[in-house]
Amino acid sequence: MDVEQELKQTKRRRGNMLKLIRQGHEDQLDRMTDSILQGLMQDLGSNMSFRQVMTMLQDLQELNYVKFDQIFSDEKGRFIAERIMLTSLGSAVALRRRDNDNVLFS
Repeated sequence: MDVEQELKQTKRRRGNMLKLIRQGHEDQLDRMTDSILQGLMQDLGSNMSFRQVMTMLQDLQELNYVKFDQIFSDEKGRFIAERIMLTSLGSAVALRRRDNDNVLFS
């Protein structure tokens, strides 16, 4: 896969994550965890490891689209994300579903 295609895939995955988090909010579900988000992304055809999901969540947090609690789980032997939620900026991006320099929704 060339660099341009890889960048598009990353932006599309970001868009999918934002949509999934927003959908959970609209459905009044409990806040997501990285494990739940990873499973939902796999359901959409994005085969991502837990580490890839965490890295993408950290990227979305840097962009001020999401926030979450990051804790180390002795049981899982890795950092996990809990209580994932959209920020006001992330919610606006997810609701409008307009592509931008960071996210693709198509």
